Amino acid sequence: MTVRKEVDFIVQYFILLFFLGAAAYFDIREHRIPNWWLLLGVVNGIFLAVFQAGSTSADLYFLKAPLWFLFRLLAVTAVFFFFFLCRMIGAGDIKMAALICGYLGFRTGSVAIGAGFLIGAFWSLIKMAGKGSLLYRFSCFLTYIRYVFQTGKITAYYRPDRDGYDMVIPLGVCLFLGTLITIVALQ
Repeated sequence: MTVRKEVDFIVQYFILLFFLGAAAYFDIREHRIPNWWLLLGVVNGIFLAVFQAGSTSADLYFLKAPLWFLFRLLAVTAVFFFFFLCRMIGAGDIKMAALICGYLGFRTGSVAIGAGFLIGAFWSLIKMAGKGSLLYRFSCFLTYIRYVFQTGKITAYYRPDRDGYDMVIPLGVCLFLGTLITIVALQ
């Protein structure tokens, strides 16, 4: 890898971590990630894709790079949309995962998202065990699954008015940490 390419990737990683870190902050503070912040990350990612591809290419690769970036965003959003319909994951978290794959590509992005989900799973498990609600939450989940299969209706698994925010973990923080760990492991 050339020095310029390596510098481009470091800049790309730094910018991605900046957007993810701020999104994680919003997730902790407001229990939501603003669309305008993630849109700014998308616009920046498109500019980075064009810049990294270079504008002197005869085969118009500099146009293909932002299109692939957008394709990765849409593909990840489509994959996780079902979980949003069930209210198991927030829309901002899905957009954050899409941003990760947009910047890092499918392979590295999937590893980062998987690491983030794994961090979230351990955090949830520890939180539920600490509060003594582990069996209750698993019972609620199994009841939800049984209801969906028996009725064929997809309803919200989590509702803030009913469930509160006591057992919620900010998945944005987990996705940020998973991405950070993945990027550090790549270097």
